Amino acid sequence: MSLKPENGSFGIPPVGGVAEVGTTVAIAEPGPMVAVPPAYQPPYQPPPPPQRPPWEAQVLAAPAQAPAVPRGRPRWIVPTGIAVIGLIVAGTLGGFLYTTIGQRDSARHQLASTQATLTDTEKQLAARQTTDAYVKLYVLNSGKVTTEYENVVACDSYITCRMSAQDLLADMKAFQAARSGAVVPPALVNADTLLGDSLSAAMAADQELIVGMDTNDDVKIKAGFKKLDAAMLSFAKAESAIAAPLT
Repeated sequence: MSLKPENGSFGIPPVGGVAEVGTTVAIAEPGPMVAVPPAYQPPYQPPPPPQRPPWEAQVLAAPAQAPAVPRGRPRWIVPTGIAVIGLIVAGTLGGFLYTTIGQRDSARHQLASTQATLTDTEKQLAARQTTDAYVKLYVLNSGKVTTEYENVVACDSYITCRMSAQDLLADMKAFQAARSGAVVPPALVNADTLLGDSLSAAMAADQELIVGMDTNDDVKIKAGFKKLDAAMLSFAKAESAIAAPLT
């Protein structure tokens, strides 16, 4: 079979021609098949929504809300919390300070009261010591005077009476000097005055008695004894006046 076409390509009669009967037609063998990739197709897109007439109310879809995100603590909460704690602490400290100041003032008041009481006690103690010293002076000296006076009253001879009268005068002078230099308690001022006057009167009477005995003058002796008895009576009254505030 010839590959050269005759009367048309590959034995196909030309247009308008008539094919000859009994002519062999050559058929070309198909070439090898090659896979052709499909043409590019764009991705599927949905059709646009139908347009609504302008007179119809357009309802807008609500925008999608994002999921709620937990909110953080506001920044002002921390300063406020600190301020509240500060107020609580300040209130507590204020109450504690108030209580402490009240206790301190109370302690000061008690201390002042204690000091006043102590001062008063010290004054009372000092007065008591003064009184004790005066009473001791009185007891010591009055005992000697009383004893010598009893000896003068009980004597029965010139010698014993003269000696007793002299001893009485010496004891009364010593008592008067000690009393003059002593601190007299306020409660015993009047009694001390009476005591001093009685001692002065007793000393004058005793001196007159001694002169009468020395001169053998019976009038002076009797007058001296009488005055001495009266002075010693005043001395006894002074003793009672001193003892009264102490009982």
